[in-house]
Amino acid sequence: MPHFFIILLKINLVLILFSATYYLVLRRLTFYSINRMFLLFGILFSSAYPFINLTEFFADRKAVPAFVPRLNQQVSQLVQQDAVSVFWQVLTLLFYVGVLVMALRLLIQFISLYKMHKNSSPDRLADYKVRILNDQVSPFSFWQTIYINPRLHKRQDLNNILEHEKVHVEEWHTVDIILAEICVVFIGLILVFG
Repeated sequence: MPHFFIILLKINLVLILFSATYYLVLRRLTFYSINRMFLLFGILFSSAYPFINLTEFFADRKAVPAFVPRLNQQVSQLVQQDAVSVFWQVLTLLFYVGVLVMALRLLIQFISLYKMHKNSSPDRLADYKVRILNDQVSPFSFWQTIYINPRLHKRQDLNNILEHEKVHVEEWHTVDIILAEICVVFIGLILVFG
């Protein structure tokens, strides 16, 4: 098995553990800041974990079962195989295509957002600075800007929508989204060129 597939496996296993913990334990709690920190830590930790060599750390500990270093050595032996089968070559090619598609997707999203920003007009709604859209788009915020098409919503709902988007703006939720999107592409690029 090629080395970067082992790294991908490690990343995905850690992400599954964090996701399962969130889903089973934290999802119903109303501690939104703690939930957010947990999820952000999960993204960062899962991205860094595969590049940490735990064999040396556990080698000095006598209380840790001896199978941990042996397991890591067995994984290393799998990586050192010279003959790469056609299956792994095809899987590698599919992975490269996936990284390219995700990078292009992110670029298209940024271009689309830029066009939407240029086609919107600044205004104030209920004491909120907003960008008025003419398209049929759900309200959203990006960085410190709220985008909305007020004609799509009832007057009594507008204040609640703006309050909701204001929370996203004040807590910098755009950073969370961009971090997650960049991790999808960046981890792939590290594995491709690393």
